[in-house]
Amino acid sequence: MKIRILEEKDIPAVEHICIETAPAAARSSEKDRLYTLYMYNRYYTRAQKECCFVAVDDADRAVGYILCAPDYQEYLADFKAHELRCIRQLGVIYALRAAAETRVQKRFYKKYPAHLHIDLLPQYQRKHLGSALMDALKAHLAQQDIAGVYLCVGAKNTGAIAFYQRQGFQVLARPGGSFAMGYALQKETK
Repeated sequence: MKIRILEEKDIPAVEHICIETAPAAARSSEKDRLYTLYMYNRYYTRAQKECCFVAVDDADRAVGYILCAPDYQEYLADFKAHELRCIRQLGVIYALRAAAETRVQKRFYKKYPAHLHIDLLPQYQRKHLGSALMDALKAHLAQQDIAGVYLCVGAKNTGAIAFYQRQGFQVLARPGGSFAMGYALQKETK
C-alpha cells in the first residue's frame, strides 16, 4: 500500500469509492448518486488534482482517497459555475441542499480556507491508510502556506469523529445533524 497524488486514471475508482462509502440515502437512486458525486467528488477530481491523494494497493488501484479544495472562495466560484449547474438539473431540492451545504464553511473559511473529503473502502479501513492520507494532505497544505483545513461530518458518524479528533481536528460548530471540524496548519500570531 502506498499514498500518491491522484492521477486521471484513478477517477473511476475514486467515484466508485465515493458511492460505495456514502450513506445508504446518498446512493438510493441515480439522482442521489449523481448528487453525491457532484457534491463530494467531481469538483476536486476535475479542478484540484494536485491537492488530492489516493491510497493504492499493490496493483496501483485506488482503495481510498483524500480530496481537497485549498481555497474556499475559489472552490465556491468554480463549483457554482460547474457542479451546481449539474445539480440544478437534478431538481430544486438537490439545488437547495447543495446551496445550504456549501454555505456552512463560509463562517470558518478565513481560519480554515481548505476543506477535505476522505473515504476508504471498508476492507482497507483501520490499516492506518486514513492517517497516511491525512499526513500527505497536511504536509502538502503546509507547504502551500494554507492556514487550516475544514471538514463536515455527520453527528452519528462517531467513528469518523473520533478519527478526526485523533488527527488533531477540533469541533467548531454543530450545524444541523453534523459537526464542523477544523485543523489549524499554522499557529496563530498575536
